[in-house]
Amino acid sequence: MIPGSGAPGPQPESATLFISDLHLSARYPARNDLFFRFLDARAGSFSTLWILGDFFDFWIGPAHVRQGEHREVLLRLRELVDSGVGVRFIWGNRDFQAGRELSRYTGVEVRGESAEEAFGGHRTLLIHGDSFCTKDTGHQVFRAVSRNRVVKALYRALPDAVSLGLARRIRARSEAGVARKAQETMTFAEAAIRDAFARGVDTIVCGHCHEAREEEFDLGGRRGKLYTLGAWEESARYLEFSEGEFRPRVFPEGTPGH
Repeated sequence: MIPGSGAPGPQPESATLFISDLHLSARYPARNDLFFRFLDARAGSFSTLWILGDFFDFWIGPAHVRQGEHREVLLRLRELVDSGVGVRFIWGNRDFQAGRELSRYTGVEVRGESAEEAFGGHRTLLIHGDSFCTKDTGHQVFRAVSRNRVVKALYRALPDAVSLGLARRIRARSEAGVARKAQETMTFAEAAIRDAFARGVDTIVCGHCHEAREEEFDLGGRRGKLYTLGAWEESARYLEFSEGEFRPRVFPEGTPGH
């Protein structure tokens, strides 16, 4: 049970947290446990949680709320929202089919491909980040086709068993493809990052590359800051915004890299 559930929600001065790339599935029960321990430890100390994609290892659409695979995760998200925490969801390359069914079941607000928000004085772009890997032309073609409205509608209309089997095959091919790709194609293209900053933001928070890091950019008279979130494996790497600052964090505290 989430501490504080049923009590008044977190106070306005509470932190905003950003997470990405948990890849939750029945294949990785330890990651589910890590996420639940994270909620138990931090639920009373933040007011908003942003999930920046690939929260699920894959999401097949409306049928997935009827699958047992994510039932406990979905219930914990529902408890979190009911306790007063706002949960916002940005699509990743594994869970871009998430939509109204996720919102209805959990109360999570699905925001789509990206969002621009103000945190203190920082105009911030929140995005998964796979669109920055422009040298990975195969992925960019798949990304464009799979997000086509007609293709998405057709996929969501498939019988549950068919869409589940198709998603598993796509996942297997994706994992095999990643193993063969050159590292250069898996990194963010600087031109794509600068194009994102050109939208007028001074901060970008994203995931996708599974490596937690910070980078500064000279934008010609102003500075830009890129925060890339790490993947959740033995520990949870996340970002916190509180008291006017972004701060990279690791859970549990005391793990390497904290």
